[in-house]
Amino acid sequence: MLVGTGTVAAAPASAPARTVQNAAPVTALSVTGRSVGYAIGQTKTSCGAARLWDTGSRGLWTFGSRTIVGCEENPSGGFGISSVAATGHRVLWLTHIGGNTTDYQLWTATPTRPAPRRLAFASSDTDGPAAIVLGSGTAEGVPYAVGETVTYVGSAGARLFQVQLDSPVRLLTAGTALGGPDSGSVLAALANGKVVELSRSGVQLRADTFSAPVRAIALATLGPVVQAGNVVTVEVSSTVTRVTLPPNALMLDYRQRAIAYRLGAQLRLRRVGTGEDTLLGTFPVKPWQPLLFSTDRAGSASATGATVSWRSGSLG
Repeated sequence: MLVGTGTVAAAPASAPARTVQNAAPVTALSVTGRSVGYAIGQTKTSCGAARLWDTGSRGLWTFGSRTIVGCEENPSGGFGISSVAATGHRVLWLTHIGGNTTDYQLWTATPTRPAPRRLAFASSDTDGPAAIVLGSGTAEGVPYAVGETVTYVGSAGARLFQVQLDSPVRLLTAGTALGGPDSGSVLAALANGKVVELSRSGVQLRADTFSAPVRAIALATLGPVVQAGNVVTVEVSSTVTRVTLPPNALMLDYRQRAIAYRLGAQLRLRRVGTGEDTLLGTFPVKPWQPLLFSTDRAGSASATGATVSWRSGSLG
């Protein structure tokens, strides 16, 4: 959600306020409030590790440097940490290593309990969808899915809910919708084309079907945001707005009635109400490499090469 070298050429309003240098390129990144969870790749002593950066206190912790074993054998299916999420001072990370079949393991840790605890293990064909899907987090918790089963883990580590859906999960995210215990908390895109919204107790609130492939999802304060094909559907208080992005564009995140999206090596911002489209930065990434960017109510994080950047405030 940036692998590469060099620096980000960003607009002045998006200049990073703080940065962290790492021993290896960053492979995954997610921000929750002021907490940035991210992963780094192989070093001389590790096949990869997860890190948690509290940008408020400037605390920085490293976890899971031994949760991938066997990278020195250069497995044909690759290895690494493919996704990471944070909730409070808890970080979750998803490792993978494989040949024809890839093994996925989901781990969690906190600064006070730094020993990695495995939450899930599953395998799938290397050329197929991942066996485990890890969603982005909120201050409340982080969701993950194994096949059709969605589990929502709270910031204290307890299971908030676990539900079985009618199709394997392909994309997953958490959000903080307005309302009480029956308001939306988790959004899942399924293999059958449905996008399902779940409440804080795991009750299914709605299920929408899209004819085009669902490529990205977000759960905003007032409703779901779904990119199907190159059209982003934004629902706010039962009012539906459809925004057409350029061909091959991919939504990375959503905040303040604005879609942060990738177009080639560019990070761009499309405001839903006005249609204003702004270049936030250019990243040194190849088409097949992820552009790592994430935003939340307190600020935004991005990564280029081995550098993670965070700035507070609006999206620019």
